[in-house]
Amino acid sequence: MSTTTTEPAEQPLVARIGASARTTESRALIVATAAFALAVIVALPGVGMRSLPIAGAWSLGAWAAAIGAGASALAFVVGYLLPAPGSTRRDRPERGVWRLVVDIVALALAHGFTTLLLLEGISIVVAHAFIGADVFAVSSMLLIGASAAMAAYISFISAAEMTTTRVATVLAVYLVVGVFAAMLSTSDADWWQKNISALGIGDDFSSWVFNITLIVGGAVITAIARYLTVELHASGMARAPHEADRRRERTRIRIMRSALMLLGTFLTLAGVFPVNWVEWVHNTFATGLVVIFADMVVALPWIVPRMPGVFVIAGYVFLGVVLFASVLFALGVYTLTAVEIIGFSLIVTWLIVLIRNISAGADDSERA
Repeated sequence: MSTTTTEPAEQPLVARIGASARTTESRALIVATAAFALAVIVALPGVGMRSLPIAGAWSLGAWAAAIGAGASALAFVVGYLLPAPGSTRRDRPERGVWRLVVDIVALALAHGFTTLLLLEGISIVVAHAFIGADVFAVSSMLLIGASAAMAAYISFISAAEMTTTRVATVLAVYLVVGVFAAMLSTSDADWWQKNISALGIGDDFSSWVFNITLIVGGAVITAIARYLTVELHASGMARAPHEADRRRERTRIRIMRSALMLLGTFLTLAGVFPVNWVEWVHNTFATGLVVIFADMVVALPWIVPRMPGVFVIAGYVFLGVVLFASVLFALGVYTLTAVEIIGFSLIVTWLIVLIRNISAGADDSERA
């Protein structure tokens, strides 16, 4: 006679911080108020009593973007580390100090960098609507403080209620904003005739934006890997129906986590090594992203046996589209840039939908 041992499923990282919605909102308002005051104090020596242009160097948009980015990043750190009311700790997927530090830095930078680019972009759009207009000093100070307060409020809420799907949303918004900002600010008008990696060439603003986007985006994916590990444990989706114990389930979860960690590492290294620095190294990591994606799509029915069949089929379709676009490139129909954009978009989309499916499974398991 054989005996089997059962283990309690780990609880998903959804609505477990213990704070009521009202308490979280109150804390967010306090952080936003502090951000407003600090923003005014920081900007006052630089702005003084001068009127500021809406966009450009040392403009209202530049001040608001820089200070708002700092407020956003700091507010995220506070929200992520602050224990829930009545608790002495927060439930997080990190099991070590260095992992916690890496995740906090990556997610805080993603929030701050997104805030920087969005506020800078808004200032450029507004400047085109009010051509030649300057903003009085007092109004500038109020707008800088308000921008910092809003950024801090949103980042604090994001951190205080951080879940796997929220991390995925942060990743998607950050990558889209970062890549588009690099495209719009590049000084090379013919970059699209080469490849998307050409955005990371040089020392101008666009190259820094593009490479930092890849580096921080890869670090965010490694954070997703840790969050998704908890969700897979909680959902039971990595355990086949006929299995009596959880040994194979733990193996599958480790494989999924390792694949995502490798995916994030490759994306980071593609930003660390721009294509004009060491081309073969950059191309190796960029190609490795597609290889890892293909392996995950093919192996997904075994890694996550309870994954809905619709998503499995969608993964095969995504992979087929990427391969078809590669064939068109080989035939001279598509440019390399088009293939890279298609592949990058589908990989990120597949990853986000994968996370949402696993998180949904964890939610269903918790309700059951």
